[in-house]
Amino acid sequence: MKEAAKKVMKHPLIYGSSIVVFGGLLANFFNFLYNLFMSRTLSVTEYGTLASIISLITFPTLFVTAVNPVIIRFAGDFFVKEELMLLKGLYFKFFRFLLTIGIVIFIFLVAFISQIAHFFHVTNYLILLFADIIILLSFISVVNLSFLQAKLAFGLQVGVSLVTTIVKLILGLLFVFLGYSVTGAVGAILISGLSGYFISFLPLRFLFFNKSKMPDIQTKELFHYGIPSVLTLLGLISFISTDIILVKHFFDPIQAGQYAGLSLVGRVIFFMTAPIGNVMFPIIVQKHTKGLHFSNTFKMSLVLVVVPSLLLTLMYFLFPDFMVIFFLKRQQYLAVAPLLALFGLYMTFYSMLYLLANFYLSIKKTKIYIPILIGALLQIVLITIYHQNFMQIIMMSFVLILLLVIGFLVYYPYATKK
Repeated sequence: MKEAAKKVMKHPLIYGSSIVVFGGLLANFFNFLYNLFMSRTLSVTEYGTLASIISLITFPTLFVTAVNPVIIRFAGDFFVKEELMLLKGLYFKFFRFLLTIGIVIFIFLVAFISQIAHFFHVTNYLILLFADIIILLSFISVVNLSFLQAKLAFGLQVGVSLVTTIVKLILGLLFVFLGYSVTGAVGAILISGLSGYFISFLPLRFLFFNKSKMPDIQTKELFHYGIPSVLTLLGLISFISTDIILVKHFFDPIQAGQYAGLSLVGRVIFFMTAPIGNVMFPIIVQKHTKGLHFSNTFKMSLVLVVVPSLLLTLMYFLFPDFMVIFFLKRQQYLAVAPLLALFGLYMTFYSMLYLLANFYLSIKKTKIYIPILIGALLQIVLITIYHQNFMQIIMMSFVLILLLVIGFLVYYPYATKK
């Protein structure tokens, strides 16, 4: 029995998940302390502005986040084969590509900064400039983080994440106490991102002591896997970003702040379970490359996502007022407490969809981008047309996610029949 327990704990998914989940929960804890402090210290209107700026940062970085599985897919193969020269070549290949795109987006956003400020009802251009720099930084940071994940260096990956979130929390507290309000909150995100980026070079320094050899990756192969992967992750992250942006645009500032608070509490479910998919992806990539059986790894991951998600959703259903006050501490947010259970259920199925999508990408089933992208575009169109109240917005998003999860579960036997 003791040996069996040791064997289970040494399983890459359990071991890796334990590190990433614990570290991820700790990092998310600091993230939530940051958000909770901001939601309690800033006015509801100011917090709504901060949430919309964070969503603005998230939206252009959807692309770079979506590149993550592409980098892991190719880097994972080279790590398995211990081809360090090719790894270095691959690193600089992606770095140059993403830096170029990041600079183009940076220039574009600066050129249209006044229009963006008008859309979000923001008068302080410095906040938007900070956000623009953060977006550029995220484009070059993803290469380091993806290489750590492909190397299965989960402890190092968690360490970088913890440093980033702790610096953000400390500086956020300091800047807001000094009276810099939303500008200080966004400035803290920028400085913490820079800190994490420079620290992430330390565990990858072995790459820079080897000769470089450009990998022979066919353009057709890169685009065949890369573009669908990018579109898949674009659609997934759009589901939990565009609603906040559109609510900020269509509703008054107080309501936008209340919805941002509801989203913050509801997304605890996703923040808690997302590390499972992040651990599962490189493990299945390596098993798939070696031709090993991977079905049990996926099923174990699904259980680890569904069980805690449903338990937390039950808490939202039974004690909505308590959960809202526990996280946000302001009576004004109680107006959205009746919607918390539904939002929790939405996040439960979204977490399942996120895991399923990562699984299919890890075994090169890339056509899943089509239904996900259609669903994300439908969400934007429906919210733009129908936005009378929050219930309508959440229900439309939930139904779209539910249909996608059902479809992907039905697809599973066909995708893995070989």
